[in-house]
Amino acid sequence: MSFEIFDVIVFGGGIVGLTSANLLAKLGLSVALIEAKPPILEWNEQQYDFRCSAISRSSQKIFQQIEIWDEIITNRISPYRQMVVWDKEGFGEITFDAKEVTEPDLGHIIENRVMVKALWTHALKKPNVKIISPAIAKTFQSEKDHVVIVLEHQHHLQAKLVIGADGAQSWIRQAAGIKVMQEDYHQSALVATVQSELPHQEIAWQRFLPDGPLAFLPLTPPDTSSIVWTSSSEEAKELIALDDEQFCKTLAHAFDYRLGKIFRTSDRKHFPLHGLHAKQYVLDRVVIIGDAAHVIHPLAGQGLNLGLNDAITLSDILSKAQQGDYDIGHYLVLRKYERARKGNVFSTMMAMTFLKNLFGSTNSNVSILRSVALNCVNQNQFLKKKIISEAMGIGG
Repeated sequence: MSFEIFDVIVFGGGIVGLTSANLLAKLGLSVALIEAKPPILEWNEQQYDFRCSAISRSSQKIFQQIEIWDEIITNRISPYRQMVVWDKEGFGEITFDAKEVTEPDLGHIIENRVMVKALWTHALKKPNVKIISPAIAKTFQSEKDHVVIVLEHQHHLQAKLVIGADGAQSWIRQAAGIKVMQEDYHQSALVATVQSELPHQEIAWQRFLPDGPLAFLPLTPPDTSSIVWTSSSEEAKELIALDDEQFCKTLAHAFDYRLGKIFRTSDRKHFPLHGLHAKQYVLDRVVIIGDAAHVIHPLAGQGLNLGLNDAITLSDILSKAQQGDYDIGHYLVLRKYERARKGNVFSTMMAMTFLKNLFGSTNSNVSILRSVALNCVNQNQFLKKKIISEAMGIGG
């Protein structure tokens, strides 16, 4: 039997968990990061990751604080300087432009594996971070002033605080007994990388269809995009079953030929969509962040940015607790994190659900209302600036 003591144990070696571990290590805390399966750090550059994310300016600043942004931008990423949204069932269209808030871009589209690699290799260089992977947790026990985690092979870990960043099926959340509210969206997201006839112009495009939005996210080179096509689960299976030529034709038509014909597609995958929100984000000595605490509809691409904001908010609160010589795992300290994040996340979730239902309606009166609303917002420069600033995370 082995026994090790740390300040913090982080469960989950994804983007949010690794970000949290790196931020806390920068505070001087000793961190154990537990991951069931080590990431793939080398890959065929001719292929793209199925998972790409729209990284906001606030998330970019977090990566800069960890000092990995320069490494990330040496890889294959693309800024997006505009976002164009339009409705298939109506006549409404809106364009958001970085120039409207005097910024060089609205954010960046980055393959998830690029971020994971930069975060993982950075954590490996930290003397106060120990990555334990592959590793499977067996038991969890919370005591008055510490938490004990037992891994397979009787490897015991003790810490003042455990952070669950281990995804929607979080083991830590379940082991701690934190309950969640769940919603099945009865939709799936199909993802692929495609090559188009026309360049994407560094624009993030999104068309709302009756079954869900179809997004084209710009990649490098300029004729390449990552698509996220949200539809009913039945339609997603039908789209997966099409041969490449027929799929490309169907995709171009669904996208109203905004980027001309689609010449090539990668393999396709689809993922069922559901919403999740934990009833509590914290217990004494336990905190959950990212998808372990909340999963929202992907139509605005804000899920990962919410998780990264969880990580930086928690880091800031623990830093202040350190400065005041408070116990970083105490419930009253952790409640500050919950109060800071839960309301913001919940309002974002409600907004996404509202937009999903609004654009999913085929009622002709609702369609007219949507179109009028989109066009009105498009003409209101003050409101557009507010929306852009909030989406970028620079709106306060």
